[in-house]
Amino acid sequence: MRKRDGVLIFWPAYFEKNYTRLQGRKISSNLAASDVTIDILEEAAESSGFEYEVERDKRYPRNWIDKKGYIAVTNEEGHKKKRILLMLAKGVRRAVAKRESMRLVESTKKGKKKHRK
Repeated sequence: MRKRDGVLIFWPAYFEKNYTRLQGRKISSNLAASDVTIDILEEAAESSGFEYEVERDKRYPRNWIDKKGYIAVTNEEGHKKKRILLMLAKGVRRAVAKRESMRLVESTKKGKKKHRK
């Protein structure tokens, strides 16, 4: 992997609730979310106001079987990686909650029957 100055790499595994720290999760499990994809991570970076670049065909070294990709966030202000990680975690939780609410709305629409009077 090439070295990039001022760019931080974030993998979806960093935010995955079902992973252990040994498997690559970087934040506490109460801040993590389940089934984190690169699209959710991209939405979180966009909502947090970061400049980013997405690499979709890359494999996380600890779990090299899956091609989930990563997001490269530009760090012009010089923040620590942990701070940006926590900011992205908030965005990931927001995006996952939004996805779940949309799923619930869709399931209730399918389950309701219209009654004619």
